[in-house]
This record gives sequence, C-alpha cells and structure tokens, in this order.
Amino acid sequence: MDQLNKQNSLTHFIVGASRGIGRSLVDQSIQHGHNVTALARTPPTEPITGCNWITGDATAPEAFLDQLPEKINALTFCPGKVILGPIKRLKSEQMLEAYQTSVLDAFTLIQALLPRLEGSVVFISSVAATTGLPSHCAISAAKSGLEGFAIALAADLAPKVRVNVVAPTLTPTEMGLGMVGGDKMIPLIENKHPLKAIPAVDEIAGTISFLHSPAAKSITGQILKVDSGLSNIRLNDR
Repeated sequence: MDQLNKQNSLTHFIVGASRGIGRSLVDQSIQHGHNVTALARTPPTEPITGCNWITGDATAPEAFLDQLPEKINALTFCPGKVILGPIKRLKSEQMLEAYQTSVLDAFTLIQALLPRLEGSVVFISSVAATTGLPSHCAISAAKSGLEGFAIALAADLAPKVRVNVVAPTLTPTEMGLGMVGGDKMIPLIENKHPLKAIPAVDEIAGTISFLHSPAAKSITGQILKVDSGLSNIRLNDR
C-alpha cells in the first residue's frame, strides 16, 4: 500500500488554503501522501505537518515563485470573494472586485506557473454561475467568467494539463454560514435541494481530489456540479 501511495503521489499546490474547502483539501492531500504546498494570506494557527505553508497573496506570484516546487502536477485555486446584494444596491466597484478575485487572480497565477504546470488544475466556482439566485449578480457574473476561462484554458493546455471546475451549492464553511445567517438556516436551505441536504466541506474536497487523480485522467474542460440536484432537478411538492 505504501508503494501504491508513492506511485500515485502528487505535488499539489493549494491556493486559498486557510479555511473551508481549501483547508479540508490540505488535510486530505496530506493523508493521501501528496507533497503539499499551501498558499494563503494568513498563516495557520499551528504548524501543519507534511505541508509547506506559504503566507502570501495569489495576486503577486513573483513574491513566492521561488518557494514552489519545480513541477506542480495538481493545482487547486479556491479564492474568490463572495459579494451578495440586490442589483439596486450593488456598486460597480463590487462587481469588479468579484471578477478580480475569481478570474483575473486565477489568470495571473496560471500565467506565472505555466512552466511548472503538468497534470491537473481545478477551480472552485458556484452553482450560482448558471442558476439564477436572488442577490447573486456579482458572484454569478464572476464565477460564470471563471468557468468560461477554465474551459478555454483546458483547450490551451491540452494535452499536457487537464482543467476542470467544481461548482458547489452552499457548503457549511465559515463564509457560507455567514452568508445565510448561521446554522439555524441550514434546514430551510437543505429543504430547497432535491436531496434535502447540502454537501459537507470534505465532500467538495473529495471531489477535487478525484479530479486530480489518475481515475479522472480522461476528464478535462468540465464543470462538475456538487449541488444536491439544485441546478437541474425539480420535484413535485410532497
């Protein structure tokens, strides 16, 4: 088993790793025996064994490039500021900020890492990119842009690098719970999903791990929705 893990080991660079999906992915990747480098603006409260942690900003890759492995065969990009609000209250600056943190920052990082990239890239989008939800104009526009960028990037980087997107519904992260008013709102939100549940953080991390794995070697240019059926399924009331 140790030999099998070694053969399947990845050099995994996780961007936006301090909490939520990114933090869960760090733990899973370490457990899988991968060589993990994590980037976040804030350092962990305690050292993480098995992880090279870089405190930095994805908008300025030149500041940390010399701390990265020479080859990166799994890259996960988690950042993207969630900006909510009805259209009458949104400002153009907020729309630009949502686009900057989801699309332009991803572009800047990918361009800087091109000589090192091989294997697989996964971006984190949202079910809101293709599902009309109230007060989601900013995030919907930004994540739609990210999905378009990812599909075109998959064409640019084939056959050397696969590029995919995971688009979850609300997940119970600190950010997600803050958006909806805390734990007390979860049952109401779950009831709107056909599966009457929302995915746990480690489920999303597990989906990302799958897309980076040899089992997904024929998957590229795809948007994988982990949304408990919210975007495509409508049920009769019962």
